[in-house]
Amino acid sequence: MRTETSHFWFGQFTSEEAYFDFLGENETYYEDEDVIEDEKYISEFAKSQNENFLDHDFMESGFENEEVSFKEKFSPYSYSEKWITEAKERLVKQNQDPEKVNTVVFISKDQIEKPISIQNSKFELIYIGQIEYEI
Repeated sequence: MRTETSHFWFGQFTSEEAYFDFLGENETYYEDEDVIEDEKYISEFAKSQNENFLDHDFMESGFENEEVSFKEKFSPYSYSEKWITEAKERLVKQNQDPEKVNTVVFISKDQIEKPISIQNSKFELIYIGQIEYEI
């Protein structure tokens, strides 16, 4: 049995545009050779986690704004049947309403050293910890 351990965030974004602005890759990241590596970030999400680069091959995220249950929103994601129950329980333990969540982000644990929650006027993204699941 192989397993994967990932960091998980769930949250609410005010719009799909706000989601893409925060999680989308910076289009100039690879082009800007004049900027020192430690001063540029591949995305606003990476910057929020104090990581200059994240390998998006090891990350999955999505904005799901349909009026359906937590399980229906996030069951299309990779291996969700292995982590979705644990994720929902952790949200409840953090006094979050899983049914109001419209965003998921998860990434292999080795990509981010010190993951944190983020909040501003356009979104709230709650870090719920690492979850190990079968792949």
